[in-house]
Amino acid sequence: MASTRTPATVTVRSGQLGLDRDDLLGMYEAMLLARTLDERMWVLQRQGKAAFVISCQGQEACQVGSAWALQRGRDVVLPYYRDLGVVLTMGMTPYEVLLGLLPRADAAPHQEGDAACQDQTWDAKTCRKGGHAAILPCP
Repeated sequence: MASTRTPATVTVRSGQLGLDRDDLLGMYEAMLLARTLDERMWVLQRQGKAAFVISCQGQEACQVGSAWALQRGRDVVLPYYRDLGVVLTMGMTPYEVLLGLLPRADAAPHQEGDAACQDQTWDAKTCRKGGHAAILPCP
């Protein structure tokens, strides 16, 4: 059965949700970046350069969509090892993500918080923060 979705239908539905064209393109870019970075992290692990990688493939839309509704600099996220789409949407760079993944001889794993995630740590190797249902008060 053929799909009845047309670009006009998608535009109307996204407009009803308060999303404009720039939002949709930004969300798509974040999903694509999450998938691309996830694939690269997987390759690094298979090459023995990273000890622990759990893929987030297939979860990019949920992660980016949920993080897109948050306000950067105000809302707090407590990411865990599959939340690559969340941390990228909240403003972490691929470089910062890879610092948490790759071992370095001159420093401990990337443990300092990130301003984009309100000083919460995202580390690909371990889950160092609270559980999935953590709630923090916002000022």
